[in-house]
Parts: sequence; C-alpha cells; structure tokens
Amino acid sequence: MSVVWLAYDPELDRRVALKLMHAGLVGEEGSLRDGDQRLLREAQALARLSHVNVVRVYDVGALAGQVYIAMELVEGRTLREWLAQRPRSWREALAVLLRAGRGLAAAHAAGLVHLDLKPSNVL
Repeated sequence: MSVVWLAYDPELDRRVALKLMHAGLVGEEGSLRDGDQRLLREAQALARLSHVNVVRVYDVGALAGQVYIAMELVEGRTLREWLAQRPRSWREALAVLLRAGRGLAAAHAAGLVHLDLKPSNVL
C-alpha cells in the first residue's frame, strides 16, 4: 500500500519520514480516485491529532497524482525487533502495549482506525 523513505525538509531543517502511497492513484482525468481522496482526508485528520504516542504528521497532500504524508521521524526499533532481541518480562511487554493502546485510543477518539496494526508498525 505504501513505502516510507527517509527525507529532508529544507524549509523546516529537519529529517522526516516520507510515506508515499503506491502508484495507480491518478484517475482518467488526472484527478485522485475516490479511495485515494479518502486516504488523503484520513491523513489530514491524523495531522490534526496530537498525542505523545502517535507519530506527528507535518504535511499531507498529492503531487502529480502521488499521495504523500510527511511525518515525524522516529528512530529506534520496532516492537517486532524489540521482542526478537531477547525474552521480555510481562511487565516490559505490558508497558509497551499500554503506550501503543493509548495512541490507538486517541486515534479512535478522533474517528480514525488503524487498519494495519502489527508489531512491525509499533515503534
């Protein structure tokens, strides 16, 4: 569905994660398809969400039919990598899951649903 690149925002002088939706976004008249319009609206709603456990969105839009989301760059391991590193106590795992759950709850309260929740998407 998408690919994420490390990018640099020269206007704000910071590194960002740039999420590009896969090709095939342009309709016959050069406009975004309905599904891509929905994705763009959801990204705009996410940009209005501010929560310590949710990655910040700096910019969203479409350029030449390519939907993009410029997000806060979070460095470190994913939950999947963290769990694979060594066995974790239930207390350690619970602490991480509570933070992820708080972020999800904030998104749900804003009317957003995460459709791809998995250990490799939790930072």
